Amino acid sequence: MNRQGQRRRAVPPTWLLPISRSTMAAAFLENGQARTLWLSGVHPRSATKADAKILAGQDLDYSLDPFDDQSFYRSAARSRNAALEVTVGVSPKASRVWLGKANSIEGFAASAALLINAVAAAKQGTAEPFRFLATPVQALDPAQVKGG
Repeated sequence: MNRQGQRRRAVPPTWLLPISRSTMAAAFLENGQARTLWLSGVHPRSATKADAKILAGQDLDYSLDPFDDQSFYRSAARSRNAALEVTVGVSPKASRVWLGKANSIEGFAASAALLINAVAAAKQGTAEPFRFLATPVQALDPAQVKGG
């Protein structure tokens, strides 16, 4: 309430917008070794192909199958980022990023600063870091669609 007894209108902060999928990939997944990938299928449901799958290993970019995995997109990833020297988890749908548990409030503040600085320094418009996976379409312009 303000001084006149009127209720203030809640104004959402404009700087709290979701981080784009490409910015998150540039900040946290490039120059890294993917340790865990959570994949969701874009193919029709079938008894012969999984709807989703989780891969774990040392550097998963080399273990993706260009034929079998092309109908999956990355719903989340955990990668050892060489530039940040930490393992970072990324979930682009909800613009979420995670690290391991902090041992103190100072450690938490340092981790938060590291993540914020990485996003601020990220280059816009980078390609999907996993070359064989499908990528979500952000917007479709009907004028650009060509019939065959």
